[in-house]
Amino acid sequence: MERLVLLVFALSIHLKRTLYYLIILSALVFFINTPQPVTAGEKESSINLSSNTHSSDRYKPGFFHHEHLFDYKLRDALAAKGLTYDLVSTDDFVTNHSGGLKRAGNDIDTSISWMTNNDLIIELDTGAAGLWKNGTFFTHIFYHDGANPSEDYIGDLQLVNNFESEDGLKLYEYWYEQFFDLMGTKLSLLAGQHDLNAEFGVSEYGLLFVQSSFGFNAEIANNIAVANFPVAALGFRARWDVTDNFYFMTEISDGDPGPNDGGLRPSLSTEEGFVSFNELVYHYGDVVDSKSMPGTYKLGWWYHSDEFDDVRDTDENGEAIEHDGNYGVYFIADQMLFPGEGSTGLGAFFQIGGVPDDRNLVDFYVGGGIHYKGIIQNREHDILGLAVAHAQISEDQRDAEDVAESDGLTFHSMDRHETVIEVTYKAQVLPWIAIQPGVQTVFNPGADADLDNAVVSILRFQVNF
Repeated sequence: MERLVLLVFALSIHLKRTLYYLIILSALVFFINTPQPVTAGEKESSINLSSNTHSSDRYKPGFFHHEHLFDYKLRDALAAKGLTYDLVSTDDFVTNHSGGLKRAGNDIDTSISWMTNNDLIIELDTGAAGLWKNGTFFTHIFYHDGANPSEDYIGDLQLVNNFESEDGLKLYEYWYEQFFDLMGTKLSLLAGQHDLNAEFGVSEYGLLFVQSSFGFNAEIANNIAVANFPVAALGFRARWDVTDNFYFMTEISDGDPGPNDGGLRPSLSTEEGFVSFNELVYHYGDVVDSKSMPGTYKLGWWYHSDEFDDVRDTDENGEAIEHDGNYGVYFIADQMLFPGEGSTGLGAFFQIGGVPDDRNLVDFYVGGGIHYKGIIQNREHDILGLAVAHAQISEDQRDAEDVAESDGLTFHSMDRHETVIEVTYKAQVLPWIAIQPGVQTVFNPGADADLDNAVVSILRFQVNF
């Protein structure tokens, strides 16, 4: 049955691709015609026109307010029975204009590279389905195709594109969550194949950006095998909402999810250990009312039980010294700074994290940025963002990479850091389509002293079918 579902999903990708560029063209035309301010009288007239029962069937102004491209009665009927789904297509065009692996006289193709990621997400609310209360079944399937710009053209550590992945069709996540009333507080338990970064280490304002480090921090993603796109892992998560403003959650999952064979054959091994993530979260305000000055503050810590080689020191046999386990701590903050109308306004986010330098490539990370929603009048859903991600290379790792000169002196072949600056603008053309151009400058790509700074542009199209 699972293979049949995957086959149907793959066929649907080819079908919707024939419609894709027509949608983009029509959306661009609509975007150019940005709505102008109207008076109260004009607004009332527009409302009357849209509710006129004698208007032509071909004129359906509601189409431009759909959450999905295809909204129809069957979808609403399924939702009423607890079954909801989303099919989202993301197409990225990435160009490395200079620096990185692009050097004069080499054979690296630096023309525009394309990648697509197509996600099918299905949820079943057991209560609405007439089964039992407070339960949710969740399934996430994706199909990925296209280039790997960081690996092939740029050479950066932090990955300029958060959708970079191996090609193929994958049953990514499948889990069940049950909610309980615990003495007036809320408790939820989740079990299955789960993406840790869907809940842990998340900055809501950081989700705007395409750079990968604004998901899981670089001191996590660059050092340990962890359940994160494009590979989730079997795990168990508990979350306890002590009050409306404070909660604690913890998860234990497979220490090395590996390629996972399309998500159909997860493997568990005691030799790979386990990873445990924990997070204390305090939040306040209403995200749909920016004047309530919403803010969220997260303190997290993690432990990986596997053995880790020392990045520099060896034993008497020349073998790397092994360390029992790995660990780290991080802090994340999201805060509204200057509120506007509704959910618009200027917010900021901040990330910081550290790990031991004797067993990790990146031992310290700090990042953050600003997030301005509704900066252009009458485009309250558009978002402008500017952010910086700084990954510091462990001194022990740099010592291990020292190069000896003929005069007996040595020098570091690795830079102290890789730092990325991203500027992006997400235009929500219609509720179901967004266009997001952006530019990233990667300083010291890969912390490789031989690579020049890279300038990369990314144009993202996203459609919710």
